[in-house]
Amino acid sequence: MNIILLITGTLLGYLISRLLSGTEEGKQKKFKSLKFAVKNYIIHLHHWFTAAIAISLLLFLNWHNGLIVGLLAGMVIQGITYKDFYRLIYKKHLEQE
Repeated sequence: MNIILLITGTLLGYLISRLLSGTEEGKQKKFKSLKFAVKNYIIHLHHWFTAAIAISLLLFLNWHNGLIVGLLAGMVIQGITYKDFYRLIYKKHLEQE
């Protein structure tokens, strides 16, 4: 994997995510998190989480494109800067807080 493409992609991914994501927790812009209800719980698939799954899938399939993996890595890095990045499953009543 070309390291220059990986670094370039990571920087671009971070900047694009920063521009298109909400400025703070709960304030969404263009990058919307996937949320769905299961009984009394919300499953919240943040953009960083879906990007991490995509990276894992690409590497598992032995598909090494530095620019694409870098873009996704930048999304992950930007996404984990939010205070609530770890909240993937929570009770419905917490969504209003």
